[in-house]
Amino acid sequence: MISLISRQGLGRLAVYNGFNLPNILFLDEDNIEGGIIEKIDRVLDILGNKIELPGIEDISKSQLEDKYFVYGDIVVLPGLFTLLKRPERLIEKIINVRLEVGLKRIIYAPFIAEKYLVPVLHYLGIDLLDSHRVRLNSENVEDLWEMEKITRRYMEKGDLRVLVESIPDPLSKTLLRLSDMYYYSLFEKFFPVSGRYLNSSHFESLFRPDIRRWRERIIERYRRPGNERYLLLLPCSATKPYSRSPSHRYLRSIVDKSGKHLHEVIVTSPLGLVPRELEFTYPAAHYDIPVTGRWYGEEREFTMEMLKKFLDINKYERIIAFLPEDLNFLDEVLEKWNAIKIFGNLRDENNKNVLLDALNTLENSNENIVEKLNSIARFQFGINFPLNNKKIRKRYDEIIAYENDIYIHFSPMHGKILLGRGGAEFIASRGIYTVEIDNFTPKGSVFVSGIIKSTEDIREGDEVVILRGGDVIGTGTATMSHDDMESQEHGEAVKVRKIFNSS
Repeated sequence: MISLISRQGLGRLAVYNGFNLPNILFLDEDNIEGGIIEKIDRVLDILGNKIELPGIEDISKSQLEDKYFVYGDIVVLPGLFTLLKRPERLIEKIINVRLEVGLKRIIYAPFIAEKYLVPVLHYLGIDLLDSHRVRLNSENVEDLWEMEKITRRYMEKGDLRVLVESIPDPLSKTLLRLSDMYYYSLFEKFFPVSGRYLNSSHFESLFRPDIRRWRERIIERYRRPGNERYLLLLPCSATKPYSRSPSHRYLRSIVDKSGKHLHEVIVTSPLGLVPRELEFTYPAAHYDIPVTGRWYGEEREFTMEMLKKFLDINKYERIIAFLPEDLNFLDEVLEKWNAIKIFGNLRDENNKNVLLDALNTLENSNENIVEKLNSIARFQFGINFPLNNKKIRKRYDEIIAYENDIYIHFSPMHGKILLGRGGAEFIASRGIYTVEIDNFTPKGSVFVSGIIKSTEDIREGDEVVILRGGDVIGTGTATMSHDDMESQEHGEAVKVRKIFNSS
């Protein structure tokens, strides 16, 4: 039985019949302490499975490229190594086989492992490698094993993608970029929507599935609070959330001094745009990047395009852009909207006076908490909640809507909306973010064995509604995606947060 522990991309930490995955198979003569020993006689003995492969001499090169063998829980790709000089075909083969055999089965690729390919091959979904190629090339099998241990440590922290991005190997870089270019919709399903820290130090970070998902959801799901008339574009800050930074506190003091209210949106890489009400949401509150004052061509391109789309969708009566000079490439976009543009040092006295003059031309308006809460809801769930008749309480950045009891609750600590009974029932009525379980009452966790079905929109970290017999009985946090809930046999699927009393 395979028990899934965690996943990032198609790479997974799991346990199979007492064996840890991913892993590398070694021979006795490799003298690897702690490694799995591959016993080779007439057949291969792999994780307790007897596997008899056809002789390589009996399989033509084309057959090697296009064929795989299924032995119970293990799928063997004996000819994958022949595609090392054809990376597009290599990744296509890996992905196609994974989709054909399902997420549960173990994929073993012999003769392909090299030290710097270990992380990316695991990221692409290869569970098992071996030491044959390293031994054939008279390289050090200890180095291969050390890389495997490093990879697993990164996976345990949820940082496999960070490790893969850092590997200075051309083929590894090529495979990663191809996965982002052609298989984003697949890999995005297996990137969590919550986390603690995101290292965005490498060029490839611009195209991480969770970062690209953010940019897409800002355009596809998010809508500005309906009452907001004026937009203030601001730069990012090293401190997260941005509102805690000295620069943003300084700008806030200027705006407060004017007595005016504006909708604030932060311009940043690699996320593009971050509306103020989403600054606590992953990954906006969790990323770190090297700041050089220079933007890659790709950063400029997607930021300009994102701003164009954002302003087309979210209409404002007046736009003020108070941005550093390295963002002046946005000038053309802002010109179209007759924005008041201030490019330069945020603390320059002349710039401050220009900002104050611009603020003084605006009419008075106020923040609408209901609209703000629903803007967060649209980003998280893709819908508005019916909040007009609800009692709303705001304390600092926390917002709670009541209907007798808590209806929904935006928690800055969690960076998302948590559902009360009323909010959970509304989500269930829309047929989204729900997990239906068998006839039992969960306590700490819901495991995949107890799930009847789940909705396709669920990603790890999502707030989900727990249904039993069609009735809402609780809420929790998804600990795996819908695809894994539907395909795995064992593992925690939902960490229960609240079980409602029977009404």
